[in-house]
Amino acid sequence: MDERWTTVTLAADAAKPHEEAVHWITARAGTGIERIRVIGVDPALEARVGPSGRRVAEAVADAARAGLPDVQVEIRRHAGPFAAALVEESDDGDLLVIGTFRSRRGSTAGGDPARVAERAAVPTVVVPDGPHPIDGDVVLAVEEPLDERAVAIAVDEARRRHRRVTLLRAWEMPVLTRTGLTDFAEDPMRWRTRNAELLQRVTAALTRRYPEVRFHPLLVEGHPGHAIAAHTRRACLVVLGLGHVKALSGSVLHDVLRETVSPVCVVPPAAHTEAVGVSA
Repeated sequence: MDERWTTVTLAADAAKPHEEAVHWITARAGTGIERIRVIGVDPALEARVGPSGRRVAEAVADAARAGLPDVQVEIRRHAGPFAAALVEESDDGDLLVIGTFRSRRGSTAGGDPARVAERAAVPTVVVPDGPHPIDGDVVLAVEEPLDERAVAIAVDEARRRHRRVTLLRAWEMPVLTRTGLTDFAEDPMRWRTRNAELLQRVTAALTRRYPEVRFHPLLVEGHPGHAIAAHTRRACLVVLGLGHVKALSGSVLHDVLRETVSPVCVVPPAAHTEAVGVSA
């Protein structure tokens, strides 16, 4: 699958997180980006930054032009709800990039970036405010079936950055169902073994498909959202496929985006134009 992103949509309604978001985009110089669309709010509501008092969207656009001088940069403004504007604008692009505050709730997406990432038409990268402590592996959260687009994004990023891919399978033992304790809850080792076997199958399958990429399997017990977020401290990018976006009504996605210290790429339902994946 070709993950060449030619048109990138960038959120711009607050000041601080955009430095990291713009840096993430400009670091991809030479990867085929042709257009950057900076989405701003109504000028009457927009903040000003810097000693010159430039409006946020204009300052973000200037930074993008400076970092990618050969790329076409335009500003589009919306007077309505900003989260809805980002979802709408994502429809005719290839990638949506959102800067977000790591230390508190809120982002440049008008509140909660998870709401935008769930509804966007394209993969969405959420970049927290810095610093990012370790520029480590690409982390792919393993699900069943595999989300093929999430796999393609993780592999492409690993190739570009010369990194390995950590295949992270986070599992949590179920406790109760409507009929009482499950069989797996009665036998914890059976549940752990099942997840370990899944991870082993995924690792073997992807190693055969991409022999030039290094894959590192990692099995972690704990709540998936918190477990994935904990490993963002050793990642350059975390990729979440459809299973983790929809799991438990999005709670995994919300936990990861609230706690992450590295950029997270979310592949939402609308970004899939064909089958999600194949069983490992």
